[in-house]
Amino acid sequence: MKNFMFKRLSFLGLTGLLFASSCMSDLQEPNQIEASKSQNEVAFAEANVSDVNARKAVERNYFERFTNQISLIPVEGFIPDYGAPAYYPGAGLGNSSHMGKAYSFLNQFATVGAEGLETKGRPVTQFYGEELAALGLTNIPDEVSSITTDGKGNSVWFKNINNQVSPVGPDRMEFVAEVEIINGTGKFEGATGTATVKGHFNPLNGKGMSTISGRIIY
Repeated sequence: MKNFMFKRLSFLGLTGLLFASSCMSDLQEPNQIEASKSQNEVAFAEANVSDVNARKAVERNYFERFTNQISLIPVEGFIPDYGAPAYYPGAGLGNSSHMGKAYSFLNQFATVGAEGLETKGRPVTQFYGEELAALGLTNIPDEVSSITTDGKGNSVWFKNINNQVSPVGPDRMEFVAEVEIINGTGKFEGATGTATVKGHFNPLNGKGMSTISGRIIY
C-alpha cells in the first residue's frame, strides 16, 4: 500500500481514554441494545438443577461499537506497500451492550501471504499488560488477543479465530474477523460465546472504528 506510514504511531494512553470517557456521549446501537434487553433468555444450569443455589448462565445478544487508535510497529523485513510484517496494537473507547461505556485493548500481527495481507491475533498483554493490570486485569492467557472492560472489574476476553483484511485505498483498510469469547471477569467470569468483528482504520494516522456482534453466555 503506497505511502504507508513508517514510523510507530503513538499509543492512546489510559489517561487519554479516561479523560475522553468523561466527554463521550453514548454510542449504543438502539436496535441492538433493545434486542439484547427484550430477547428470550435461554438458561443453562451450571450445576445440578436441584441445587437452588446454582448460578445460571444465560445466552444473550452481544454488541459493541468503538472508536479506536491503532499503532504500527514494524519488524524486520517490513514492506511499506503492504504494511507488514508488523504489529498492530490498539486501544479504543466506546460502548458495550452489557457494560455501557467501555474501553478496548487489542493486538494483531500482520504478514504478507499468498493472497496479500494477512493478520492474526497476538497476546493483548504484549503491549498493554501494564494498562490492564492497572485496571485490575491480570493472569490473562496469551491466546487472548483483545479485551473489553468497563474499568470497574467487568471484562470480556476474546480469542481471534480468523481475519480478512482488505486495503481499500491509501487511507483506508477494512477488516472482518471471527472471534471467540473464552472468559472474562466480574459478572462475565467464565463467559463463552462467538462474535463477528467488522471495522476499518486509516493506516496514515491509525484512527478507525469497529463493531462486534454475536452471542454471549454468562
